[in-house]
Amino acid sequence: MNFNRLIVPALALLLGATGLSTAKASGMSLSAANPEFGQERGGWDTPPQELREIQRRGFRDGIEGARKDFGNNRQPDVNNREEYRNPSLPRGDWEAYREGFRRGYQTGMSHLAAAPEQPMPVPEQQMRGPERGGWDAPPQEFREIQRRGFQDGIEGARKDFGNHRPPDVNNREEYRFANFPPGDLQAYREGFRRGYDVGMSHLMADAGPQVREPERPWDAPPQEFREIQRRGFQDGIEGARKDFGNHRRPDVNNREEYRYANLPPGDLEAYREGFRRGYERGVAQFWGDRR
Repeated sequence: MNFNRLIVPALALLLGATGLSTAKASGMSLSAANPEFGQERGGWDTPPQELREIQRRGFRDGIEGARKDFGNNRQPDVNNREEYRNPSLPRGDWEAYREGFRRGYQTGMSHLAAAPEQPMPVPEQQMRGPERGGWDAPPQEFREIQRRGFQDGIEGARKDFGNHRPPDVNNREEYRFANFPPGDLQAYREGFRRGYDVGMSHLMADAGPQVREPERPWDAPPQEFREIQRRGFQDGIEGARKDFGNHRRPDVNNREEYRYANLPPGDLEAYREGFRRGYERGVAQFWGDRR
């Protein structure tokens, strides 16, 4: 019998077992003791294998968002991330992307806070309190006028969602014609926009994809308009565009095509209503906060 053929494998097995025991005793990880061990397993920031591609993209973006919030000492709240509230994706991908984003954000915050055994709850599960707000709590860095706008924006989103109106902050008169001193107007509108976006994102995510409205262009007439109102709406936007280009003060009564519309009396009021609405939409789009 060739004893060498038996001794060599036995010796190799013994040495392997001894090396493994030594690695455990010294606190060395298995992957450090054997660099090839676990190469198929990703790091903490690797998307879970069961996620599909759009969810993986969201997961990676969520981790990056957590890094930014953590580095800027911001309150850990996924709703603070603009890329989560308004993904630059087709509506049909929003739900999957957001699911991945939330998981990535939670993973990132847990890792950065060095407390992976205590995963951060998703915003809908957060308890209200003086130091931790719900999803509809204004950002902590907001001042009072912005907080007021934020809460009004959420309420406006609730109304538009309940009335099945397209999600467009410019539909809200309290945003377009906010009655504040010039020094507060921009801050209020900033808060309103943020609140409206957060409200719509939350309401649409909870309702599911079957009730979501497709995105419509900002210059699309309201769906309930009849033809003469639609014509007025488009003319109103064009009038606002001309006033903006000529640096004129925005005032619908300056437009001759509004004051002297050459239409039958039965159509005149409907046309003017559409014109006013279109002009207001154009003013909000072209002037924005510069008025």
